Amino acid sequence: MSFENDNFIINIDDIETECKKEVYIEDSIEIPKSYSPYNKVPFVLKGELEKAKEGFRFSGSLKAQPRLLCDLCLSEFSKTIEFPVFGIFDREEHDSEDACYVFEDSQIDLELMIRTEILLNFPMKNVCRPDCKGLCPKCGKNLNEGDCGCQKGEMNPEFEKLLSMFNDKQD
Repeated sequence: MSFENDNFIINIDDIETECKKEVYIEDSIEIPKSYSPYNKVPFVLKGELEKAKEGFRFSGSLKAQPRLLCDLCLSEFSKTIEFPVFGIFDREEHDSEDACYVFEDSQIDLELMIRTEILLNFPMKNVCRPDCKGLCPKCGKNLNEGDCGCQKGEMNPEFEKLLSMFNDKQD
């Protein structure tokens, strides 16, 4: 998968003279399909890139709106995630509390930082709404759309023996 976008490149020649540069990027970025079957995530990045003793420091916020599939009912939905973003850009890698990204020449590419931050802040559990009822385990109907009519409370015969083992110990 190739990830290249010129919209994410900042020329640092301006920063060398003014010490900081406002950054505003509204675009979409590709993410691996293992995170979402819809691999383009729209986002807005706001912040500033400033000259620092260790190179350049970015601080700002990122707001993304990935399209996801609900883990319970498999419905498609969008979720807005917003979080602060900090990163150091230097010509050589070094230890830091914030992520360090290496750059060459006079251009800083923010793409790796943006993608990394989105993936690190991706929801671990994707639920379309807090009261999602999921799918019926028998027929597979989305229970958010209404009752399916399947008998509730029927025990799977394979588990009846297991249940009786626990009931015997309680007597």
